[in-house]
Formats: sequence, structure tokens, C-alpha cells
Amino acid sequence: MTAGALQRCIDHLWLIAPQRWTLIGISVVAPVAASTITSFEGGHQIVPVLVLVIALAIGAAFAPESHTALVAEAIVVWQWLASTDDPATPWVVPMALCLFAFHTTIALMAVTPIGARVDRSILIRWLGRSVYVVVATVAMWSIVYVVSDQDLGGNAVVTFAGFVTLSVLVVLVRALRDPTRSTQPPSSAAGDL
Repeated sequence: MTAGALQRCIDHLWLIAPQRWTLIGISVVAPVAASTITSFEGGHQIVPVLVLVIALAIGAAFAPESHTALVAEAIVVWQWLASTDDPATPWVVPMALCLFAFHTTIALMAVTPIGARVDRSILIRWLGRSVYVVVATVAMWSIVYVVSDQDLGGNAVVTFAGFVTLSVLVVLVRALRDPTRSTQPPSSAAGDL
């Protein structure tokens, strides 16, 4: 690396908004926490995997538009599948929520410039929608835990009924949350010609 390239990197760091530094922190800590939870559940820490996850998380934080975040998530999921035997372990919930926090933070950073400050109303909407994902994750884990604990056999009719019920609930929540939203497409002036 030449002195000019190093100076450009340092200048680039000064452009980053303080709010972005918080998002960068979340996007580095979240996958590392997911990998650590996985190691705790699996019974041992694989240091090269943790180092790789840290490096990929840092790379994804500074280049969120790249596929580096996807690789980091894939490695943590592979680590989980390779080291965990119990699919209904309660540790899957915090691990999945850490990956969700990582994914949404990277997605938010990918659509905003490094010097931008995201408006509070956008962050509140973003967090509000994230609450639905958290509730659905905990609910799904609860269902899996109950079904695996009861040792129930599979049933396609019950599964289909559950899927339809969940779909109807999602549509109802969306409709009740924003009753002013129109289902009609917006009209354009060009269509009147």
C-alpha cells in the first residue's frame, strides 16, 4: 500500500458519520456473538472460524454492498449445523437474532452513504418491523420445541392449516397497521393522454 492510498483510507474514515460508527459496531459484534453462542452450544470454540467471522464482519461493515456479509452468515450457519445436535435448543433464538441484527444493519448501511445520518422516523419504522421478526422467531422456536418435545408425527393438513393461519394473520396485521394505504396503484398523468 502506498502512502497516497493509506492517506485516502484515513481521509475516508473521517467522512463516516457518528451514527454509522454505531451501525458498524453492531455489524461487527452481532456475527461474532452468533459464532460465540454457537461455540458455547457446541461445546468448543474453533479459533480459525471465529477469526474468519471477525474478518468478514469487519469487511462487510466497511463494504456493505458486497457479498461479504452473506459469506459471514453462511459460515456461522455452517458452524451451527456442524456443531449442534439439538434443533430445539433455546440457544438457536439468540443466535438467529444476532444474525438478523447483522443482516438488517448491513442492509441499512448498504442503502445509505457513509456520511449520512438516518432520520429517527426511519429508524423507528425499521425497529418496529424488526419486532415482528423477533416475535415470529420466538414463536416459531416455541412451536418447534413443543412439537419435538411431544414427539408428534408429521401431519400435512395441520402444517397447511398453520401456514394459512399465519398468512392470514400477517395480512391482517399489515391491513390494521396502515388502514389508509390504498390497494389501487397510483395514477399517472401520462395515462390520461
